Amino acid sequence: MRMDAIGWVSALALGLAVAGCSSESTDWKSATAADTSEAYQQYLQQHPTGANAEQAKTHLKLLQEDRDWQSASGADNRAAYEQFLAQHADGKWAQEARIRIENFAQGGAAPGASASATAAPAASAAAPAPAAPAAVAPKPTASSASTHKTRVAGQRTPGHLVQLGAFSSQSRAESQWKVLQARFPVQFKSMEPRYVPARAKSNHVVRLQVSVSSAANARGLCAELRKHSQPCVPVTA
Repeated sequence: MRMDAIGWVSALALGLAVAGCSSESTDWKSATAADTSEAYQQYLQQHPTGANAEQAKTHLKLLQEDRDWQSASGADNRAAYEQFLAQHADGKWAQEARIRIENFAQGGAAPGASASATAAPAASAAAPAPAAPAAVAPKPTASSASTHKTRVAGQRTPGHLVQLGAFSSQSRAESQWKVLQARFPVQFKSMEPRYVPARAKSNHVVRLQVSVSSAANARGLCAELRKHSQPCVPVTA
């Protein structure tokens, strides 16, 4: 009789263990099917030391990072990306965040702006005062004026570009170009993108650029895009 009791208890324990494993497996399948923070949290509450507990914690971390990245990219400013990096320095989006911060740093001032602003006063200060009134130059004839115009018009105008971002790969740059075309169809109508490999600090990047006809157009395009929080930096080809 005693042996029968022991056998019954063992069978009951085995049945409970099997039922527990079955329940955990079912709960894990439900959590992964839902793939939400709430589902993984519920699984962990029910099975804190379960076979899939570590995987549940990893999924929770990744989902949180994705939410934070969506928030940062939605704000699309330097402070948001820096805050994201402070929380996810080694996450899957960390490299992209660093590259976008670099792009904002480049957009802090137009290249050459400070140099052009100080060039005129420096030249003025360096120029010696004339000792005597200069002789009046003869007025150019119609033919000489025409020749001058032709020479200036024939000079090669330096290319002008605007940079719209720096990305960790060309595929990301291409994806962003499609987004920008859809978002700004008028501004980017008939424009062709340029994907320029470069190096930013210790990282390889691909810069997304488009060509414009003049420096004034580059400044105007960037001013318009910045109104919509879109990074844009005038550069010279």
